[in-house]
Amino acid sequence: MGNNNLKKTKAYVNNIKQCIKKTLIIILSFCLTANTALANTYKETQREIFFRSWDNFLPRIYETFYDKNNKLYSLYGNSDIHYLIQWDEDKTILKELKMPKSILKQIIKHQPQIKYNRIMPGGNMGMQYECFLSDDKTKKLFAIVSPDGKLVSKIDLAKMFNISYSTNTDTYYKVHNYKNNRIFVQLTINRHNKNDINMAGVIDYKKKKLLWKRKVSDNEGFFQRNLLDLGKTAKNKYMIGFNKSMDKFVISGIKTGKIIKELDLNEVKEKATAFEYKNNSIYIAKKDGVYKLKWNEDKRTKLIDLQNHWINKGKHYAADITVVNDNEFYVTGYDPGKSEQTILFKFKK
Repeated sequence: MGNNNLKKTKAYVNNIKQCIKKTLIIILSFCLTANTALANTYKETQREIFFRSWDNFLPRIYETFYDKNNKLYSLYGNSDIHYLIQWDEDKTILKELKMPKSILKQIIKHQPQIKYNRIMPGGNMGMQYECFLSDDKTKKLFAIVSPDGKLVSKIDLAKMFNISYSTNTDTYYKVHNYKNNRIFVQLTINRHNKNDINMAGVIDYKKKKLLWKRKVSDNEGFFQRNLLDLGKTAKNKYMIGFNKSMDKFVISGIKTGKIIKELDLNEVKEKATAFEYKNNSIYIAKKDGVYKLKWNEDKRTKLIDLQNHWINKGKHYAADITVVNDNEFYVTGYDPGKSEQTILFKFKK
């Protein structure tokens, strides 16, 4: 009787093992099928860009966007020339942007570093650049230029925030579109020092007047890419980005600094290198894929799988993401290594 019970027990255990094994196989098969389906949902095309990257950190392709006629463009800038890149189906067209004479004279004389270009309301272009006057004097400037090359406004950012020339040399600025002829400015002073100071403020560029400024805490959504870049904005009310320790993705109030939401997302470990706000959602490009975070939810949804993609290999990064809608994305991938490849990837359903 004992042997029969033992045999029945062994048979029962073996049946359970077989059931578990079959279940795991089904689950694994489902996961692989789901990943394959996810990867194949979007049709991918790519265009290699011949421009070299800047300082091995940021590409010189700063912004990809659609114009009012639904044509795709990117902005490019180096120390002396600004280009508008028009991406047609069968060719790439480069158009040199018109510059006001006063800015051209500055460029010729001081050979400034171009930091960022921005598309402004009304088709204007915002140009952020630095002019080195001497070893301890650097002008940090932001100019707004009309499509026909006329100067709309030029602002000395350091003067606006009452920052001395010597301190200004180690101050980094990032300018964002805001509203009603205004720009929102992020700046970090002594960014290579533990005693750095982070600030934000709004400037009326028509009146050339600082409307308000404040200090930014270490817990706000202020940073991006290991402190080499600063965050972005959403709804003209919020900063979106990483906290200073880079272990949380944070939404905080532009003017109040109040923390609205925190997401456990470690930038360094997960290599979340680009993000954008669009259509009441935040889209985050990581090395392994493109994720969507709805504004009122904490759960991320993976839209595009990049596990076996060029971006997920070696030192490659997703440097910029442009979201048209959930069916169409543009990701600028680049390699900061010896090859310095820069490729515009298009993902479309």
